[in-house]
Amino acid sequence: MQRKKIIRLAAFVIPAVAIIALAAVPALSSSQDAEQNGEVEVEALNPQPHATSGSCGVERWAVKTGTDADNAKITLQSTTPATVASLRALPKPANLPSANRISPTEDTVFQIHSTLTEYKLENDSDYHLVLDDGNGTTMIVEIPDPACTGASSPLLSSIQKARAEFNAKYTVTTSFKTTNVPVTVTGVGFFDFLHGQTGVAPNGIELHAILDVQFGGTTGGAVTVANPGPQTGTVGQPSNLAVPATDTAAGTLSYRATGLPPGLSITSATGLITGTPTTAGTTTVTVTATDSTGPSGSTTFTWAITGSGGGCTPAQLLGNPGFETGTAAPWTGTTSTVTNSPTEPPHSGTWDAWLDGKGTAHTDTLAQTVTLPTGCTGYTLGFWLHVDTAETSTTKAYDTLTAQLLDGSGTVLRTLGTYSNLTAAPGYAQKTFDLSAYAGKAVTVKFTGTEDYTQQSSFVLDDTTLNLT
Repeated sequence: MQRKKIIRLAAFVIPAVAIIALAAVPALSSSQDAEQNGEVEVEALNPQPHATSGSCGVERWAVKTGTDADNAKITLQSTTPATVASLRALPKPANLPSANRISPTEDTVFQIHSTLTEYKLENDSDYHLVLDDGNGTTMIVEIPDPACTGASSPLLSSIQKARAEFNAKYTVTTSFKTTNVPVTVTGVGFFDFLHGQTGVAPNGIELHAILDVQFGGTTGGAVTVANPGPQTGTVGQPSNLAVPATDTAAGTLSYRATGLPPGLSITSATGLITGTPTTAGTTTVTVTATDSTGPSGSTTFTWAITGSGGGCTPAQLLGNPGFETGTAAPWTGTTSTVTNSPTEPPHSGTWDAWLDGKGTAHTDTLAQTVTLPTGCTGYTLGFWLHVDTAETSTTKAYDTLTAQLLDGSGTVLRTLGTYSNLTAAPGYAQKTFDLSAYAGKAVTVKFTGTEDYTQQSSFVLDDTTLNLT
């Protein structure tokens, strides 16, 4: 029935579009240069006489303005520091659902310290602002017209506030105006279609809607990371190392590390490195601290891990087992699955890994490689899993999660478990597996969640463990 309705609608709309296109040919020819430069953006409009430009937008408009069915997922109670560069580095989604959010990015309220360089009133009544991080790297942030924001939106009052803040400083017209002023912008993450926008990021990331904009401040300052000197450790023995940094910039520091010994991870908010080394060897570690306004600093040191000397030292091998760093590392795959969304609360702590839940053809993966030492009596993999679904079938598994064990070449050693929309249930259930058959080998624990084209299924993982006894 739905496809028949679409066919009838297409039959009605196509002639109207053809008429409009014929009428617009001369105007389009005279403005091609402006369109190529981003002055004219090709986007559908919806007439609204009370809006500033007389129209509101159409594409993903409910998500842009917070009137979508997923608006309860937006973490309005917290703000995540970000930079233009860090948001541009997010993976571009394979598809953009018209009325649903892409978690966790579109559930998150970000705050950016940057420089406002251009602004304009768009045909959809948005204020289109271009931010530049000082290196010529840009992205778009937008303030919708409150007249284009439904009364049910939890963002409405903040949109009204942001619009008033901008109007108090600038008079916005339908032509781009330039400026060069530091700003602090707070808004909801959003992926837009690419249609020739001025300042657009390659992945289409924006803040839309802006909830607050403050002018002034500084994007300068410097970050210095203290070098802790050469480090040593032993396989199976927990490590704990703080890497402090000094910061004269105005924002918030976040930390990342490369070259950590297997089994160790860094907490992005504090720079604390913790975990239990799983493999002997010497690595070169680089710790980088980045201020949310842009400046960063790094330090490099060596870390030598020796063998356990025989026997078995009880340990938990997985790094970042409860995802409490707020990032996936050292897990790899679809790292954006790590979330603190209240829609899918964790088994414990604040964060979990939410695979799928899109309601479209989609695959998420999460994997981590560890080395299982010899000499232990117990090798137990465990994780807590919650499954919920909108599927109604009680007989067919449309959406699945597989837990597998792979060798170093990626060959599946064992499929540990397969879960689906048929196993949906309230709360979490613990799953455990004996891996003693793989002692002495490097193995990869991998989760793969796959959805079909409709009706979401969410597979939520938390509190993973690989215990040696």
